[in-house]
Formats: sequence, C-alpha cells, structure tokens
Amino acid sequence: MNLALVSEYLNTYPGRDKMLRTLSYVAKLVAGLSKSPEAAEKFKIIGSQMSSCRVTLRLLDDIPMLHYAMSYGLGKQEPDWLIRWMELIQIVVDTIFYPVEHICWAGEHKVISIDTLKWDDASTLFWIVSLYLSLFKSIRRLKQLEKHKMCLSKTNCDVRVTMGLVQAQQRNELLTSLRLVLDVSYAVSYLPSGVLWGGRFKTWHVGALGTISSLIGLYQAFSKQIAQQKNASNNHHII
Repeated sequence: MNLALVSEYLNTYPGRDKMLRTLSYVAKLVAGLSKSPEAAEKFKIIGSQMSSCRVTLRLLDDIPMLHYAMSYGLGKQEPDWLIRWMELIQIVVDTIFYPVEHICWAGEHKVISIDTLKWDDASTLFWIVSLYLSLFKSIRRLKQLEKHKMCLSKTNCDVRVTMGLVQAQQRNELLTSLRLVLDVSYAVSYLPSGVLWGGRFKTWHVGALGTISSLIGLYQAFSKQIAQQKNASNNHHII
C-alpha cells in the first residue's frame, strides 16, 4: 500500500470517517487495557474526541441521505424483493436517525434543553435497527451468490472467470457480514442496562470489537480502491 493510495482515500469523506472510527476504537481499546489510570483517561479523551468529530461531520449527512432516498425511490431497480423491502425500511430508519442524533448533539452542547440520555438511547436504537437491516441484506446477498455459484458449476461452458468474480464477491460479502455482526454486538451494549446485553461490556470489549470491525472495513475499502486502480490501468493499456 503506497502513500498516494492512502492520501487519495483520506481525501474522501468515507475515508476520513472510517479512519476516525478506527482511531476512536483503538483509543477505547488501549484505554480499557491500560494499567495506568492517567494513560487510560488520556486515551478515553482521544477516543471521545474522535467519536465526537464523526458526530459533528454527520450534521451534514441529511442532504446526501435525502438524495439517496429520492434516487432509490421504491427500489424497482432492485431485482430481489426482500433486499428491496429491507432497503426501503432502512432508508426510513436512517432518515429518522440523523435528525434524532442532531437533536441529541444540540442537547449535549447546551444549544437546546432536552433529556439527552433519552435522545441518545433513541439514536442508539435506530442505529442498531439499521445495522440489523444491513446484516440481513448481507446474508441475503451471500445466499444469492451461493445459488449463482451452484448454477455456474452445473453449466458446460468455461465459467472460470465468472466463477472467480463470484467467489471474490462472496469473500467480500462474508467480511461485510462479519463486520456487521461485530458492530451489532457492541452497539447493543450502548443500550440501557436491562435491555438485552446493554451496559454489560467493558470499555476494552467495545474497543476490541470496534477495532476489528474498523480494520475489516479499511481492508475492504483499500482492496476495492486497489482493484479499481488495476481495472483503470488495464483499460488504459487496452485503449
């Protein structure tokens, strides 16, 4: 991985968000494992500030979310009916999530007077529902890819190239499912005590799960970017 690739990635909003996310959870992990109270407190501050930065940046996500919702419409372009309905439900959930998080942010910064704990719990709940929907979609895609692979294996034609592409998609989707399982695991721990396993995870548990999930996300992002560069290079040589 070269410096130009990392620089190009960090020049994008998703790139910076994923990097901030990774640093935030790494800081939580170090804070939870540190034997020095002073060092633990410092890393907690670092993790908190990184997380707060991401929340602040999401104040601008409403318009992109609205644009995506309008572009997707009723999802008639989606061939699978189950994925289409889960996507439509997720769009509604995410559209509600952002304003709720914004209100919570305003309350935490004393812009408005609200019960920030209740609003924070509400935003966490919408976040978890959205994660579950993403996980269900990912599992559904895995099943579809497996069916596609089985159909290819029964044909008499030379499908090695297509089979390789399907297997690559499967590996990527499997990583996505794993990442989402990890995300759901620690996201639920942010719920109030008594709700599922809310409040039962220690700081280092959340940090470890979040770090692994974030590293998987970075691996997927860089792998995709490298593949796109290779395809662009191959197309250039063909021209």
